[in-house]
Amino acid sequence: MFTISCLFFFAGFVLWMNTSKRISWTNKESLLLKLENQPVQSKYLVVLLFIIGTVIIISKLGIGSGLFAAVVILMAMGSICVLFFPFRYFGLKTILLSFLATFVLELIFN
Repeated sequence: MFTISCLFFFAGFVLWMNTSKRISWTNKESLLLKLENQPVQSKYLVVLLFIIGTVIIISKLGIGSGLFAAVVILMAMGSICVLFFPFRYFGLKTILLSFLATFVLELIFN
């Protein structure tokens, strides 16, 4: 469940970066291109993804530690997005594959 929550935070932060006027990148997916033209709906979707991720973490850890963990995960996913997107180290397939591998490991060891 932690991996899924991290994926929600990561997707939310990517959509949030997509609404920025200063940050732009080529070869966007069609969904990102559609949401780029609708910044208000995109920001509502970002808030929804952040809330879903926070609720998942709170359901696993409790209110206090869940909120703290949600803030930490939000900061970590934001740092990952800001660090990796300008350099194009990883594509969408690589990111999804790494999240899938992490999810499988979480299921095995949990």
